[in-house]
Amino acid sequence: MEIIENEILQLISTTWINSPKSQLSTKFVARYWSIDTQWMNYSEAEILISKLIEQKWINESDKLLSPNLKIDLESITFGWAPKNIIHDKIPRNGKNSSDSKIIKTSEESDEEDTSEILDLNNSQRRLVRYISANTGVLKNEIIRRCARKKRSLGQVTNTVCLLLIAKEQGMEMQELVDGMDQ
Repeated sequence: MEIIENEILQLISTTWINSPKSQLSTKFVARYWSIDTQWMNYSEAEILISKLIEQKWINESDKLLSPNLKIDLESITFGWAPKNIIHDKIPRNGKNSSDSKIIKTSEESDEEDTSEILDLNNSQRRLVRYISANTGVLKNEIIRRCARKKRSLGQVTNTVCLLLIAKEQGMEMQELVDGMDQ
């Protein structure tokens, strides 16, 4: 039983790592687990969210989710991905929500990723359009991913974040770099 509880702790801690006090929308969490991290498909993510709410691991209020446990930033493993057992029978959260504490991070944001607006210059907007046209990913989704990367990586330019997104989508880097020189 302890293995699945550790998986749940990792999943929730990783999801709320950048904003442990924030409430995230159900759609955002499902999209993060399925599209961003590719840990599962979208319907599996929705089912898992329902199970975690039912078993009191996550609190839900007006389709906004918040963790019902202590976010353990120290135990998050780099490159972690949930094991398939996370979709099995989810045990009830043994912690009382009044006992739960959330560890604050130094760079806490009360805003959800999608509300962050990037100030893109003309060449960056052109790069967004090019990535979108060649990968089929919507421009808004590329900008959202760029904002997320910028926040998680810190002192990095929008262009570098966009290039990382292009690489993740399987685009040829040399072509993009050559195009930026022009």
